[in-house]
Amino acid sequence: MKTFYHCLIMWIPFIVLFALAGFGLEVLEGGKIRTSEYMTGFRDLGVGYMFLMGSFAFILYPISFLPLTLLVSRFMKNWLYKVASFTLCGGAIGAFSCIIIYDSRFIEEYNVSIVNSMLFFGIAGFLYALVENAVKKNIKFV
Repeated sequence: MKTFYHCLIMWIPFIVLFALAGFGLEVLEGGKIRTSEYMTGFRDLGVGYMFLMGSFAFILYPISFLPLTLLVSRFMKNWLYKVASFTLCGGAIGAFSCIIIYDSRFIEEYNVSIVNSMLFFGIAGFLYALVENAVKKNIKFV
């Protein structure tokens, strides 16, 4: 039951970190796309883009990091393995997110870098691991 509560609490940092990673990706790579076909960027939506990224992260957590957090909390005791698994999974989500956010045609035509997306989301995964460790140490569950 402790692990379940821990995973529910970790949903909030996931949403914040991965929405910020999506925003950083949009600022860095989305500015390259200068066409009227791409209407979902920060320049067009403004603050609504953060809501869109937060919604995407809200939906993404139960299918990606919730099972990973459950598995890591139960079976991995070494902190470095936990950090590596969250960072690698974040990078994989970054590659997936880049393809979802920017169509493959935009990626090819405007030289949008999937590596930058993997870096942003990998850093978000690394920060998630740090927050997860701090929550586990500092918050005592019933």
